[in-house]
Amino acid sequence: MPLVPLSASVGNGAANNATDVKLVKARLKQLGFSWVSDDVAITPEDIEVIRLFQAVKNGHSVVQQPVNDGRIDVGGGAHQWLQAANAPHWLLVREWSSRQGFVKAIDGDEHDYGVNWLADTIVAASARYRDVHLFASPNAALVTVNDISLPFGGPTDDHAGHETGLMCDVKLPRTNGQTGGITYQDPTYDQSATRAMIEAFNRQPHVSKVYFNDPVLIAENLCESMAGHDNHVHFQITPPQRMNP
Repeated sequence: MPLVPLSASVGNGAANNATDVKLVKARLKQLGFSWVSDDVAITPEDIEVIRLFQAVKNGHSVVQQPVNDGRIDVGGGAHQWLQAANAPHWLLVREWSSRQGFVKAIDGDEHDYGVNWLADTIVAASARYRDVHLFASPNAALVTVNDISLPFGGPTDDHAGHETGLMCDVKLPRTNGQTGGITYQDPTYDQSATRAMIEAFNRQPHVSKVYFNDPVLIAENLCESMAGHDNHVHFQITPPQRMNP
């Protein structure tokens, strides 16, 4: 039996039968999109949650794309992903990953939320960095994750993207074992540690983009340049292949 056995469409301009709406909202809450309303009707805020879910499963960095129409059709992509065995879970990445001991996330600006696919990627990459680089250089900086997305996803004044929990910024390691507050041009910039971090992330199956402006690492095909990325590394993932429940 399907996890979300819809009889008709739910969301923007949809049939929105009460039973179907309750099923969709219950599943979204189960997946961590807990701010959907408790109404048996669809509110404008609920439509934005559906758009965010669509943007996540579509691998977008921003929510407002025409294909993210805020509507779940029976048997459509959003409906299938709601029921997938590896459906995206929205969570506070800081709490989830900090227990691992080798990921040190910065808090204070609320950009600490994302999907479990990204959290898994961060933990796996950091474990490799720990086992390869920190094993040889135990005084090197930890992977320090800074911005991911806001608590409810969506636009942020701090970034052009970062709306869907599929990307994160990592602060630059310094030669004294600290992180951040520098660019790649700073004399305290630890290029060796940065290289190891990027290599560890690039080994993860869903990492699709790495933006950082160190010309040496760009020449090594480890990353791409992008304006505004002198002082941090930006990692972005794509969704995994959907798995049937």
